[in-house]
Amino acid sequence: MQARTKRLVWRGGAGAIGVFAIAIAVLLMLPAPKRADRYFVIDGDTISVRPGKCLLSRLRLRCLSERLRLFGVDAFERTQTCRDAKGEAWACGDVATQRLQTLVSTPGFGCQVDPEFVDRHAREFAVCTAKGEDVGAVLVSEGLAFAYGRRTRYVAIEEEAKAEHRGAWAGTFVRPQFYRSGARS
Repeated sequence: MQARTKRLVWRGGAGAIGVFAIAIAVLLMLPAPKRADRYFVIDGDTISVRPGKCLLSRLRLRCLSERLRLFGVDAFERTQTCRDAKGEAWACGDVATQRLQTLVSTPGFGCQVDPEFVDRHAREFAVCTAKGEDVGAVLVSEGLAFAYGRRTRYVAIEEEAKAEHRGAWAGTFVRPQFYRSGARS
């Protein structure tokens, strides 16, 4: 009697696995749902993206989000404050974050990821564009971010923003890299 019961259970389990495998195969053969990539702003230079298409989307599940960092740019931290020419404090971190949010909300916003480079927080670097403009260049030219790295293309843009006293360059501030290390103004 026990042997017969074991055979029935074995066949039932194998049948369930077979039905599950057929269901997965059918789902994989169907076209993936059409979804656009979704971008979420973390701070002035970090974006979270949920791809519209991935293997999980073929199974009608959400794709996993990944964090992207704007290549060659270091923006103010979300909680960081700066001082204007009169010495008044202003929330430069919030302003940088909101500006990036505005750019991300622009129709046609997109990012080109470079999977070769990953920072110490496991974020990939990306060059993003909004209305054909480089988002990093926009933030640096408005004095809300800085060129990050010696050979970045944003150094000349930063020098121009500094000379014209745009954004944070109109007053005093602590560079984000030093702010993260504990320096405060």
